[in-house]
Amino acid sequence: MSSSLPVTQALQSILPEGVLVRGRTVLCSGDAAMSTALLLVCAATQAGSWLAIVGVSDLGLMSACEQGVALQRTVLVTPTDNKKDWTSTVAAVADGFDVMMLEVPRDASESDARRIQTRIQARRNVLVLVETSRHATPRSVFAPDVVLHTQTTRWDGIEHGAGYVQSRHIGITVSGRRVPRAMQHVLQHVG
Repeated sequence: MSSSLPVTQALQSILPEGVLVRGRTVLCSGDAAMSTALLLVCAATQAGSWLAIVGVSDLGLMSACEQGVALQRTVLVTPTDNKKDWTSTVAAVADGFDVMMLEVPRDASESDARRIQTRIQARRNVLVLVETSRHATPRSVFAPDVVLHTQTTRWDGIEHGAGYVQSRHIGITVSGRRVPRAMQHVLQHVG
């Protein structure tokens, strides 16, 4: 088993190691969190890794497909609202998938997060957290190795109220435990 999973070329220079490192947690937050998370996992699914998307409420399968996620290697999991069942479901899903994309419910505790992250590290999976709130800084109970905080800076294709969106420019602040110092990047994203 390789110690890492591939990412698209657009994200290689943004991530500290240029790949998704097994056993680590990446948090995508901000107004482009969902599209960044899908872009982050698409190369891994195309290379044969299985993806579990757990409890992600604003996911569009067409959008995931357009981002390049291999839907034939993607499983959607909807855990119950019961906190104990949620933690057990997420921990069980971690046993069977290379990559897990997870939206964390508001009532999740730090002990739940530690249990799940310990499972991810032991199983050598990659956990991608999606936090779509508009807060300036992420408020996750998880301790992510890498945080990709996004903010759309410009849309291309819309002029004076006419036309259609062709691309957007996303400002990404990269921080986290595995990042020596916070860095700023701009990603032009088509789609």
